[in-house]
Amino acid sequence: MKKALKILKKCLIGLGILIVVVMVGGFIAIKAVVTKDFVATKIEENINGRVEIQDISVPIWAAFSGITIDGFKIGYRDAEVAKPMAERTPMKGEVIGFKKFNFQVAIGALITSFGKKFELKSLLFTEPVAHIVLGKNGGNNLQPLLLKPKTKEELAKEAEEAAAKKEEDKKAAAKKAAEKKNKEPAKPFDIREIPTEIKMGKIGIEKGFFTVNVESLGQTLKVSGVNVYLRDTHIDPKNLEKHNHIGLTTQFVLELQESKGGGVKSFKIAFDLAGAINPFNPKTGGPAESVMLKMGLLEGSFVTGLSIFEKLKGQTEMLNKIGIKLGFLGETQTLSRDAYATITYGGGVVRIKEPPALITKDFEFRLTAEDYVNVKSLDHKMRGDFSLAAQHTKTVESDLDKSIGAAVTPALAQVPEPARKAVADGLAPEKIRAQVLAPAMKNGLITFGIDSSGTISSPNVKVVRPEFPSLKDLISNEIKKGTGNLTGAITGQLNAAKDKAVGEAKAKADAAKKAAEEEAKRKAQEELKKNMPKIPGF
Repeated sequence: MKKALKILKKCLIGLGILIVVVMVGGFIAIKAVVTKDFVATKIEENINGRVEIQDISVPIWAAFSGITIDGFKIGYRDAEVAKPMAERTPMKGEVIGFKKFNFQVAIGALITSFGKKFELKSLLFTEPVAHIVLGKNGGNNLQPLLLKPKTKEELAKEAEEAAAKKEEDKKAAAKKAAEKKNKEPAKPFDIREIPTEIKMGKIGIEKGFFTVNVESLGQTLKVSGVNVYLRDTHIDPKNLEKHNHIGLTTQFVLELQESKGGGVKSFKIAFDLAGAINPFNPKTGGPAESVMLKMGLLEGSFVTGLSIFEKLKGQTEMLNKIGIKLGFLGETQTLSRDAYATITYGGGVVRIKEPPALITKDFEFRLTAEDYVNVKSLDHKMRGDFSLAAQHTKTVESDLDKSIGAAVTPALAQVPEPARKAVADGLAPEKIRAQVLAPAMKNGLITFGIDSSGTISSPNVKVVRPEFPSLKDLISNEIKKGTGNLTGAITGQLNAAKDKAVGEAKAKADAAKKAAEEEAKRKAQEELKKNMPKIPGF
């Protein structure tokens, strides 16, 4: 037993010495190879730009912890690239920069190749900064940097090829025409043909800040607080069904301070995204371009002057029917709660799978599954329930009462006087309003079904439910119903009045006849008395 312990002790000591030797040897090799000039040269050989590095930190445990580069910048290529880093003038106006970034390399390959084989295993950028310009013609200011600079040998070779090209063009044209008829389509990319299995840990950026100037729209977007991580990448070309995964976690704030174009005036939206990318189609081996994410729009995000919202506020055809205006809603809408949704992306289209609820102090807007936005054309389809906040109920009721009153007054003037009072009771604004709003009440809130389509900058916005009647038709129906119920009563009143008039006329006729008879009798008596002979003694 003691002998075994001694052997184990010697093994552990030997292992410790080996680890120290590897660490020290690795440190010495890396320190000698990975210099500012080495890293800058390697990058400048592959981009059409200039690199500036403030410092490179290679700790003794670099073989495990990685190498850290501080003060890294990329700018447009100039004459300084021909000089050693220590002799270069400081760069001004970099296009891309990082406060620092850490990376790990394949140490064995780096040492055995004496720096000729540089394999990256992991990479983390800290506080990256980039200023991107999207030109009116579709180009951007990063494209010149991505062009690999040509060597003297390549330039000389191009000159030779250009001289020979004229002679070959005639032959090539004829050959191309012949080949075109029988030419098979180019073989598409297939990841399954690549023998290397790809595994990577954490790669990403922290606390990034970017500006994107869209010249065609006259807008500059700001992207701040950017944290993007690719995690647990595992791609096995021989087993894509099982190993075809890139984990993704992203947080950032997207801000537009003032827009000169249509669609929206300004916004500040905080995003929180997490999900996975399956980059390849297991059946074809080609790019899948499909992403599924859990996306959150965080509390405090706001939008000002959104075209969809402005169209809704300006009255849609359906709200016009009943005279409701939503102008009391604020121009700037701020989320009072986080709004999370599950979305997919593919072919330039963002599609909602699990819809969010957008809640502000003015409204709740609950979107619908399969709604989408085409990020290329900005076409969209957004549907959902738009519920007014409780405090706006009285405003809607008051506005609706005014619209009802304005429509009732002239209509009521056409009703016959005997029926007017009874009909007026049925046309009281609060009664008509209750009929109008009853189908719009949902969970105690006034709710409209909204449908928005077309381009985001000039959307077609409709209220599709409930199906409101026009106030004119509703009032007309109430008048018909009211006057119909009163027909019998009015007829009875007219007959009673007629009978009364006939009775009164007959009574007057009888009284006149009797008076005439009495008057005739009186006159007859008087005449008789006048003409009667006088008798003596009487």
